[in-house]
Order: sequence, then C-alpha cells, then structure tokens
Amino acid sequence: MKNKKIILVTLSPESHRTSEENLGIEYLKSALVKEEYQVEIIDAWLNDKNVQTVYEKIIKQIDNILFVGISSYMSNTYNTIELIKMLKKYNPEIKIVCGGFGPTFYPKEYLQSQADYIIRGEGEKAICELAKSIEENKIPYDIDNVGFINKGNIIINKMGCLENNLDSLPFPSRDNMDVVLNRKSSVNMVTSRGCSGNCEFCSVIAFFRLSKGKVWRTRSIKNIVDEIELLNKQGVKYIKMVDDSFIDGTRDEDWCKEFADEIEKRNIKVKLRGQIRADKVSDKILANLKRAGFFSFACGIENGSISTLKRMNKKATLMDNKKALDLFKKYDYIVQMGYILFDKYTTYQELVDNYQFLLEYDFTVTKGIFSEMFSAEGTKLNERLRKEKLLEESNFINNNNKYTIDNLLVNKIYLGLKKWHKSHSKIYDMTIDPIIAPKAIGDESMKKFYEYAMELKKLDLLIFKNILLDVKNNPNLNIEEYINNYILKTKENYENINNNVTKLYRKNNLIYDANINPFI
Repeated sequence: MKNKKIILVTLSPESHRTSEENLGIEYLKSALVKEEYQVEIIDAWLNDKNVQTVYEKIIKQIDNILFVGISSYMSNTYNTIELIKMLKKYNPEIKIVCGGFGPTFYPKEYLQSQADYIIRGEGEKAICELAKSIEENKIPYDIDNVGFINKGNIIINKMGCLENNLDSLPFPSRDNMDVVLNRKSSVNMVTSRGCSGNCEFCSVIAFFRLSKGKVWRTRSIKNIVDEIELLNKQGVKYIKMVDDSFIDGTRDEDWCKEFADEIEKRNIKVKLRGQIRADKVSDKILANLKRAGFFSFACGIENGSISTLKRMNKKATLMDNKKALDLFKKYDYIVQMGYILFDKYTTYQELVDNYQFLLEYDFTVTKGIFSEMFSAEGTKLNERLRKEKLLEESNFINNNNKYTIDNLLVNKIYLGLKKWHKSHSKIYDMTIDPIIAPKAIGDESMKKFYEYAMELKKLDLLIFKNILLDVKNNPNLNIEEYINNYILKTKENYENINNNVTKLYRKNNLIYDANINPFI
C-alpha cells in the first residue's frame, strides 16, 4: 500500500434533485485501490456536508495527502472553485486534480482557478497514471486526457481511447451504501457507457466523443448480474440504471431475453429503472425487461412535433415515440418523458402539436409543463448558435448559455409558462422524485406519488390549453398579470397536493433535501 492518501471529493450541487451516490468517484477509487493506493471518499452531497466541513476534514490530514481529486460539473462548479481557493490559501503546495463534465469542457478555466491538474473524459486510466506521476514528482506530458500548467503555459494533452472492455473495471467502491439504504435513496448502476444517438443538445454525446473509440460500450450480462446480485445481498431492492441508453449497440430482443433469464435463474428480486430511446423500444424488449425487474423507464421523447424532432436531430420519429409510449402503457410501465417544449425556433403550430401530443399521452410523468432546450458547452447546438452569433455567453461557473426565441407570440407563451412553472417547481420535483430516482417505498406508496403527479399534469394541461388560445386571441395580453391570476385561482389545488405529498414523505420516512430548481 502506498504511503500517502488520495482524497476524492464530490461537493453538493445547487440541485432540484435529492442527493444520490456519485458512481464516478467510486469507480475512480476502485481503480486506484487496485494500484495499491490508499483512497478516501468524501461524498458531501449524500452526507449533507458543506464546503467548510469538507475543507476542515481535508486539512486535518493534509500532511499525508498525495492529492485531492474533485468531481466537478455544472451545478457544483461554484463550490468546487471555493474549495480549491480555501485549500490553496491554507497550503499552496497541496495538489488538486479536477475531473468530470466541468473540467472536460472548461479545462483552461479550472487550471486558471488554481487546479494543478484536470482530467477530461473517462478518468480511471488517467487518474492512476497521474497518481504515479505526482508520486514520482514528474511532469505528466505523456498522460492522455490530462491538462496542467508548466512554467506559466497551459498544456492540454491529447485525448486517449475509451475503455472498450468494461468488464475489466472493478465494481464501484460503494463507500456510502449504509447512508443510501438508510435514506431509502436509489442505488445507482452503470451497465454501459455512451450513446449512439446524435441529438444536437446532448452533452453526454459530446463528452464521450472527445475521445477515440466506440461511442457505446457494454458490460457482459454475467458481469452486470454479478453486481446486481451483490447489491441485492446487501439489502438493495431498487436500482436505477444510469446508462444514457440502456438498449443500444448490440443489445436487442435476444439480449434482453438472456438478461432476464439470468436474473430469474439466480432468483434475484429487484426493481429496476432505466433510460431507453424510443427508437429502441419493441414489444419483446419491454416484455423481457419487465421479467427482469424493470418497472419504470425514462424515455427521451423530447417533443410531439415532427418538425421539432427533425430540428433536434433525433433518430426517433414521431411514430417511434407514439409506438414506444403505447407499448409502455401495454406493459404497465411508469414512464417519465424527457421533454423539451421550447427552442429558439419553436413555432405556434408546434406548441399546438405538443399540447395535443401531451393530452394524448397524459399518463406519462413529466417535470411540469415547461421545459426549454439548454445550450450546454460542447454540444452541437452550442457550437452552431455560437457560430451564427446567436448565443448569449455565460462564464464556466454558471455554464448557462442562452438564446432568444424568434417568434414573438411563442416567446410570450414561453414567458408565461416559465413563470407558471417557477411558482410550482418545488411541488413538481418533490412529487416525482421518489418515482424517477426510485426510493425503496413499496408499490402502494409509489402508486400514490404517481397519482399526485397525474393531478399536477391535469392542471398543467389546462393552463397550456388556455394560454395557447388566449395569447393567440389577444397578442397584447399582459402575460404576467394573466399567470398571476391563474396562480391565485389554482392556489388551493396546489396546496392540497403539497399537503398530501408531504404526508406521504413522512409516512415513508423520506428525506427531501433538494433546492428550488436553479435552472428555471
């Protein structure tokens, strides 16, 4: 075992979601332990620790630390920079490594914020090689995916190849399993990496395609079920598969049958939730995955308009979306629709199409009626808008590039629905969180949360219908006053749902520690 310790940190984000375990740093720990490094994980989000508490825990053992690794992404960037400043002020010699989506797309900015090294893309190989380099006091010129400053010059090394054999990676360390189980939080698993889709707004695709290699890679069925079985023996009943696309690449109907057979052969009883693209859904796939334990899916439907789907560069067509949703209903899945109602070029007719689509598939779970296309760094959308000089740039800490909707009528509806959503965002998120990040609460309570989500959906569809008609009939409508009146008129409905949901949280001993949605 190496002499000095490595500390891996994930800081609390500004998020409208309840806390979940961070698989990224758990995979990194397992890779480093395999190379005989001592590693400690500080999961501040899961353990409700602020930046000051994390800082104090680190400096108590600072003389015995090889480096501090921080997992950084959009919603915890501010806290990441704060921790770096505090540690460097205490001891300028401490080595800090930053990885994740933030440093991948903003490498120079993190290095200029006093990080000693950044790792872009997948990090298992890079962090082990970097640990050895730091230990030997060498400059990491030849380590792929790594960036650093040498003699005042920012050096960003080339991107290496993605790991093709995912079975070669040790299972994540699961340091905080007791906390996860006590909170009844979802236990996360990743069975594949990447996505073969080409959606222009997707930062996941952008993240993996910076590196060489296959855009989608899978673990073997045996390897996947081995981990499910291990978790199940530790008392885990609900697992969220966080794959970006659970059915992709070589996974087909035969694969799903084999997967379900293996689960049944071992007599494993778990409830599973995953993500699936609409164009990958088939009757046999859903039937076999139901047999394997899946009860819920997130599906990136995104829109109910043909023209919008083409603009998004979606592989799934409107017919694919409808077929998928019909099959989800046939097999009684809870399905959360990924949905993007507004983008820069949305038309009034597209909104009408979307209202009709949402009404037809009103059994789906959505995060309220309002949603907009986010222009994240590294995405094709962001690159196109920047090239066309249509982007309102932000800095890397906010990472919230914006644009203006072209159609004035649509923009008024956009502003109205956004204000509507803001006034109810907490109850939306609180109601669906136990469903989409499945809590270990049993079928009866899951059903009740779903029923309250459907009550919210009905109220949303009513405002959507009315705002479409009223704004068109009166283009000079004072949208702020209009929404304020609607909020007042429905206040009692929302208070009743809020009270019922709060009681359901208490009944199931659930913790809701999320913030009001900072992205609306």
